[in-house]
Amino acid sequence: MAYFNHSFCKSFLATDILLPAGTQSSALQPGEIIFASGTNWGSQTSGTMPVGALGYIIQGSYHTNDTIGNNPGHGGYTESVKSKGINPRYLTRLYSTVVQAPVQATSAITVGSDCVPCDQPLFIRVDIKGSPALRFLNRNSYAIADSDGACCSVAGQEFVDPALALAQAAQRLLDEPVVKPFIAEASGGGMVITGGSNPGTYTIAQVLDGTYTPSTDPVTDGIEVTLNIVGAYVETKFGNCSFDTRDFYGKEPVQISMALVDDTGLPCRSCGTVVNTPGVMPQTSGETVLRSILMTENYMQSPFNQGNRDSARIRLIEGSDDILAAVSRNTYYKTYVIQHSIPFLSNPTGVFNNDQYMYKIYVDPAATDGAGTLLTTKLDALMTDMAAWASANGNNIAFQPNIDQ
Repeated sequence: MAYFNHSFCKSFLATDILLPAGTQSSALQPGEIIFASGTNWGSQTSGTMPVGALGYIIQGSYHTNDTIGNNPGHGGYTESVKSKGINPRYLTRLYSTVVQAPVQATSAITVGSDCVPCDQPLFIRVDIKGSPALRFLNRNSYAIADSDGACCSVAGQEFVDPALALAQAAQRLLDEPVVKPFIAEASGGGMVITGGSNPGTYTIAQVLDGTYTPSTDPVTDGIEVTLNIVGAYVETKFGNCSFDTRDFYGKEPVQISMALVDDTGLPCRSCGTVVNTPGVMPQTSGETVLRSILMTENYMQSPFNQGNRDSARIRLIEGSDDILAAVSRNTYYKTYVIQHSIPFLSNPTGVFNNDQYMYKIYVDPAATDGAGTLLTTKLDALMTDMAAWASANGNNIAFQPNIDQ
C-alpha cells in the first residue's frame, strides 16, 4: 500500500483575530478570524468549546458583493471562509514560521598601502551567480576591471594611493554591461579609507572627482581602503491591474563574489583581502501569499480570470479585485499552520486511511488591531489555546512557534 505524505491546503489572510467567545461567524468583517464550534458557529476558547464538538477556523470573506450583477443565481460570495471540522484528537501539528526578509549579498575588498606599484595596475574580478544571472544570460556572469589611468603624480613616488586605484577599477567594473544590472556600490558610500590626511567613507565618484585628496606616499601615510559592493538586481514586476499568477517572481538573491587577480587573471592573494557574504532568500513573500489565497478561491469555485483581453473587467465583476487589494505583494508574511487529519474507519477498498488537511493563516507581522495589539500576539494565543483544547481531549501536542522552513 502506498502512503502519500500530502495535505489538502487551504489559506486564510488575517486582518484581526477575535479571541473572546461569542462572536458569530455571520458578523465577521473581511479578514477577521475566529475559532468556532460547529454547534452554534460562534467563537470559542478551549474552556468554552462544547464537549464533543468539532472546531472550525472561520474567516470573514473579502468579497464585498454577495452576487454577480445582482443575479441571485450567482450568489454566496460574502459567505465566510471555513475550514473542515477539526477533531482535537486528530490535530497533528500547530506551528508558525519565522519572518525572513531578503538580505543582499555583499562583497568587500581591502587593499593595503603597498599593493599598487606605480607601474602596475590593480585588477579586480566580480562573479555573478544565481537565478537572476541565469535568466539574463543563460549562464553565470563575470567581469574583470583594472585601474589603468591611476598613475603616480610626483617624482620619486613608488606606490599609487590604493583608494584612487581601487575606485578607478570599481567604476569600470560597475559600468560593465554584463554585470551592471546585478551590482551596486554600497549605500552611503562604498569606499572606506583609513590613514592619511582625510580618512572616512566616500563614494566612488567622490574619490575620483577630487573630493578625496590622494596620498603621494601611501606607505608612510598608512593608507588602507575597503571597497564594498552589494547585490542589487531588481526584477520587472507588473501591477495588480495586469497581474497574472503565471508571471515569474524570483526569490533567490543574486550571489556576488569579488577577487583580486593579477594581469593574467589568476588569483592574487598577497595584495589584499576579500570577504564575500552570500545573500539570504526571503520566506513567504506577498507574491506567494497572493497565489496561495487565489488557489483557495479557485477551490471554492471562484476562479481568478486571466489571460483574456477583458480579464480585468471580469475580475472586477467577479470580485477578484477584492483579493488583489487585500494582499500586499511587497510584504513578507508570517504563517501559522494548523494540520489535522480526518480518518475513514471504512471505505470501499476496506483499507483504513485518512485525509490530511493543512490550514495556513497569513498575517502581516507588523499589523495590529484597533487597540494596538500585534496580530501575531493574538494568533500565538489562539494557537496555544488550540493546543490546550487538544490536550484536554487526550492529544498532547504543543504549539511550536517560529520554525525556520
